[in-house]
Formats: sequence, structure tokens, C-alpha cells
Amino acid sequence: MSMSYTYFEDNGWFVGYFDDFPQHLTQGKTLAELELMLKDLYECLHLAKYHKRELVLA
Repeated sequence: MSMSYTYFEDNGWFVGYFDDFPQHLTQGKTLAELELMLKDLYECLHLAKYHKRELVLA
């Protein structure tokens, strides 16, 4: 499985997020470390069985 992600550099850190979950940021000192952190984030999201729903308020 693969997921695309976006990253940028900020004060010497690589900060990234999955394109499908932009609200969940993670970081690493190197790009390789960022990718390890993204894999960990994926496991957290997958184990949480992340779902989106819309609540209609009357």
C-alpha cells in the first residue's frame, strides 16, 4: 500500500502529513526520519479506524 504525503522544512525539521489527513502533522530531523514517523502515524490512524461523518443539525 502507498499513500502520498506533503512535506516542508521548518527550522531544520522536515514536517509532513498525508494528503488525505492534512490535520495530522508529524516531523523528523531528516527526511528518512520523517518517513518513519509517517509510517507510525499511518499505524495510529489505521488502528483508530478513522472515519469521517457529517452531522446535520436541525
